[in-house]
Amino acid sequence: MKNKWLPITLALAGILSAATAQAHGVWVAQRAGEWALVLGENGVDDAYKPEAVKKVIALSADGTESTIKIRPQERNVILEPAASAKAIAASFEDGYWSQDANGKWLPGPKTAVAGAKHGGFYQMYTQTILAPGYQPTSTTLSAADFPLQIIPLSDPLALKKGKSLRVQVLFQGKPLPGVPVATDYTGDTKVRTGKTDKQGQVAFNIRNAGLNVIKVSHTVKRIDRTDADEDGYAATLAFTFPHED
Repeated sequence: MKNKWLPITLALAGILSAATAQAHGVWVAQRAGEWALVLGENGVDDAYKPEAVKKVIALSADGTESTIKIRPQERNVILEPAASAKAIAASFEDGYWSQDANGKWLPGPKTAVAGAKHGGFYQMYTQTILAPGYQPTSTTLSAADFPLQIIPLSDPLALKKGKSLRVQVLFQGKPLPGVPVATDYTGDTKVRTGKTDKQGQVAFNIRNAGLNVIKVSHTVKRIDRTDADEDGYAATLAFTFPHED
């Protein structure tokens, strides 16, 4: 199995405020006929520094890793998975953001922002399904590399718009109860399910006949708040139904 890493030398800076960073997500989608890692919200994509992408892996039907080529561009990252790949998983580091005395969010830890009132360290993850037949388990992705995950409990591409999909939300490898899931992140980001149950599971009706991006967020308060008050995590599950004539 091969891990494909991109070295991190800089956190994303000068593009997003922390408030919008928490509102954003990442997923993989077709752009100009190529697979690209997308940073966005409600159908709007943003440019980002390729160095913010920490890890990208392609996955076969049984969850084993397959080959993938990563092509950093000036404003994003293009991905070339093997033809046999059924899914792509990626992690994205937005880094430290802090709110100054005037309420403005700036890149950097609290120690680097004068009069900082609040700060956080923010990371995003995606599991994007490319083709039918992919059925991951709770151990398909490493909890160390992908601490927050949305796991489909059946193959979404075997379903259609309007059908029910049940997912499980995991944090650090364990079910995460009591969190709502946004079910239409490229359309109406306010559409959410009820909260996940004790097993971290929730069911909802698939909203779109094309691209579907499902998102969940989770925040953990830090004990040592010198650099940041919290660690913020966001994860998506994405898939696109093929066009029907």
